[in-house]
Amino acid sequence: SIPLTPMRKVIAERMSLSKATIPSASYETDADFTALAEFRARVRAEGEERGVKITYNHILMKICAAAIRDVPLANSSFGDEEITIHGNVNIGLAVAVEGGLLVPNVKAVQAKSLLQVADETERLVDMARSGRLSLDDMQGGTFTITNLGMFGTKSFVPIVNPPEACILGLGAIEDRPVVRDGAAAIRPISTLTLVADHRLLDGAEAAMFLARIRELIENPWLLLLQ
Repeated sequence: SIPLTPMRKVIAERMSLSKATIPSASYETDADFTALAEFRARVRAEGEERGVKITYNHILMKICAAAIRDVPLANSSFGDEEITIHGNVNIGLAVAVEGGLLVPNVKAVQAKSLLQVADETERLVDMARSGRLSLDDMQGGTFTITNLGMFGTKSFVPIVNPPEACILGLGAIEDRPVVRDGAAAIRPISTLTLVADHRLLDGAEAAMFLARIRELIENPWLLLLQ
């Protein structure tokens, strides 16, 4: 047998609470990462000159914050008498650590530059893996991203982290055959899965939000207009 650690007990309580209280629905789409790969290559070079490594996760955080501007309910919480739409987009990034999972969050992603988001995210990941996260690092999240692509997982359905409205799951980026302009092509594609609290986002709103995320992934230069 394996004794339950305090971390595993908290994870069990949070996931059970989510399943028991949140009527969630999942939405899936495939996104072409061709343009985002080029975008990342350019901004990554700039980041390295400043000592910051920019990854897809960091860019996706900025993309989700931008998409939330169009669908604010994706950044809300359900209460007994009202729905709270949060002013800041505090994005949690799921970090696997020994014995469990931690979800520290970057505060006010919508107000930070990509370099600032990358720098703060890496600080939080380092703190999580060394067991030095503060209570503030863990509290106040309004949206979560979880990425299992590095393990080759094609797609998965994550669990909403209450009291958040949504969680976005990112699968592996892999070369797949697609049709572009009537011709077959091979493109780097990832399956995105959005899980949303149906009390907060109806199907059309959730689908619009996911479509906006896909649009920004496939046209990342639009971030410059935000």
